[in-house]
Amino acid sequence: KEVWDTQEGCPVCHIRQILFHRSGKITAGVGNTKEEDHGEEEKLPMVSVIIPSKDNPSVLGKCLRSLTQRPEGSVPVEILLIDNGSNEENRKKTEQLVEEIRTAGTPIRYVYEPAEFNFSTMCNRGAELADGKLLLFLNDDIELCENDWLDKMVSRALQPYVGSVGLKLYYPDSVKIQHDGIVNLPVGPVHKLQFMEDDRSYYFGRNRFTQDCVAVTGACLLIRTEVFREAGGFREVLRVAYNDVELGFRLLEMGYYNVVWNDRFAYHHESLSRGSDESPEKMQRLVQERELLYQM
Repeated sequence: KEVWDTQEGCPVCHIRQILFHRSGKITAGVGNTKEEDHGEEEKLPMVSVIIPSKDNPSVLGKCLRSLTQRPEGSVPVEILLIDNGSNEENRKKTEQLVEEIRTAGTPIRYVYEPAEFNFSTMCNRGAELADGKLLLFLNDDIELCENDWLDKMVSRALQPYVGSVGLKLYYPDSVKIQHDGIVNLPVGPVHKLQFMEDDRSYYFGRNRFTQDCVAVTGACLLIRTEVFREAGGFREVLRVAYNDVELGFRLLEMGYYNVVWNDRFAYHHESLSRGSDESPEKMQRLVQERELLYQM
């Protein structure tokens, strides 16, 4: 029914379709309802969760349990656990853990292929085997919090202009920020707001609202499978570091936006699996890979 605004002379009408809503519930398309759906939700897209892991069953167990403890009706997942050569004892522990997760009802595949550590290769291997519409690359030292974090990330990743989606990460048992997107500084790419306490707003809400950024960490990175394949996956010449940064740069060059989701968080037991980068050998490798990133 049309009414007229007597001051401006403009028609005021009832609009039949929703233009915007704050709901985290994923419906047809990319989070918005469509008249042709007749009120019914589309089938939720499956997410293939790819977790590189070796000789780390206790931490991996915490990660897997936090991943699978989500309410009924959430985005479905399959898990691809890529192991590049755990010792026999840890392999058996991992197999027991995999059976526990499978028995609880979550599809999981354990891929044991001994090889020298190469994060990019392991992630690409998982992507080759994945059946999901989206890929979630997840470190085994991530502990997820709040049940709807994945649904929130998926709702953003399904937007056609979005490349990768990340999540705010804290250091364990704190609100100290470890990752809130990546920013490129003269000293090199770094985690935005790292070591800052998340008890206040920085830079007009950079840590409060969903934001675009140059890249997100591969410790928790969600991307549509078609976009990942279009980009060519992770560059395997970057074996340990900066592979996620290079992917983010490439996605930007392809015309996509990278997004960090600030309404939810996870704990990151940073580099617990592969150790610190502070030894001379690892520092040298880090510098070499950064120089390679710049060349690329």
